[in-house]
Amino acid sequence: MGDQCTLRLMRELRLLQNGDSLAMTVHYNERDICDIWALMIGSPGTPYAYGFYQFAIKIPPEYPAKPPRVSIKTTNRGQTRFGPNLYASGKVCLSILGTWPGKSGEQWSPAQGLESALLSIQSLLSTDPYYNEPGFEKAKLESEDKHVQDYNSKICHENLRLTVIDPLERILKLSEEFGPEASSSTLTWHQGVVDDYMKQRFIWYLEQYKQTIEEQSQHISIQKRDKVEFPLTRFESGGNEMRGHWDYQDLRKRLNTLETRLMEETFLWPAEGVDLVAKDAGIAVNLRGQHGQIVPQIHRITESMAELEMVNDNPFLWRLTYFGRPMTRFDGGVLRIKIYISPRHPVEQPRVFFETPIFHIRVSPKGALIYLPARAEEMSRHIEGIITTLEDESPPYNPLMTVNPEATRLYWGSKEEQRLYNRKLRASISEATEWAIHIPFLNHVS
Repeated sequence: MGDQCTLRLMRELRLLQNGDSLAMTVHYNERDICDIWALMIGSPGTPYAYGFYQFAIKIPPEYPAKPPRVSIKTTNRGQTRFGPNLYASGKVCLSILGTWPGKSGEQWSPAQGLESALLSIQSLLSTDPYYNEPGFEKAKLESEDKHVQDYNSKICHENLRLTVIDPLERILKLSEEFGPEASSSTLTWHQGVVDDYMKQRFIWYLEQYKQTIEEQSQHISIQKRDKVEFPLTRFESGGNEMRGHWDYQDLRKRLNTLETRLMEETFLWPAEGVDLVAKDAGIAVNLRGQHGQIVPQIHRITESMAELEMVNDNPFLWRLTYFGRPMTRFDGGVLRIKIYISPRHPVEQPRVFFETPIFHIRVSPKGALIYLPARAEEMSRHIEGIITTLEDESPPYNPLMTVNPEATRLYWGSKEEQRLYNRKLRASISEATEWAIHIPFLNHVS
């Protein structure tokens, strides 16, 4: 690859990594920029919702004259086809990648780039993937409804089992098969960052996973098909199928175990931090220094509407107390937020939970706050991100940025539902304020 092409690829990667897309993350091998790894999150409203799909990407020497070579690594170790275009062998069948002839104008051109290829792949994680099979695009007839529903139903089940639960069990060593499914060199660098990315989003989207299990298990139970083998569609054959059986009872149990394990891990971070403070470790000294710098900044930026402290003088556990600004939804409220910081920061990102109850689109029923810091390695940007998220009075609709299904439904619902959302929010703020006033010195770790 020539110097100009390398510079172009570097620009493309930098734009992707600095972008604000919640739906994917991209990393590259610093020893070989042509060795790239991407993780995509399935779009809400599809059978792939909130799943983690991993792709290995190789940039050929002729790039951009020739397209990237892409293989999907989320295949149940070569046993599961996740859609008509996502083969168990790892093949990604797309005209833009040159793996399918396609129609005129759909092929790769040097004007396109890595982002174009990734967006095309992302489009495969669609609402009704059954229709992505060549020859079935126009089969949207009532006679096909059952096939479409069956295909969606089994993808939905395996999306939870194989892209969410299995990988996290391996990461947390709850499975005998440790490590990621994809064992190639594309996942050896940045592995800690990638593992944490999945853990963090699991905590964010936990309620959606639970909701899917309840809705789908009820649907399967009604049809008396729980623990029955998946039916095969007409285009699944030759070892390139999605085989398995429905068992949402097992998925529910495993999901709950993962939740418990991740919360235990989070609550252990401050305890690990105590040992590092005693040893005067660099990370402990650094976090204490950052905290000292951030406190006056926060007072200035929020006009003293927020206070930041270290719980029990532990630099790995911070508490943000936020006082609602006048004339806002939080007017008169007192909210308390705990920020758990990993001894491996910034490889592992902070996990943020409300101590005080709140009904909010950005706060899960378990109290986890979803927010995006401008720079993940700087704690000041995390604090800014938390406050900005709270003070955003009219956020744009982004289903990947909402972690409370009921609040989301009301917030973007009818006028009456929106009024109900505001009533529930105000009631939760009153409850939070009472809690904060009556228990002002609660410094427990968990």
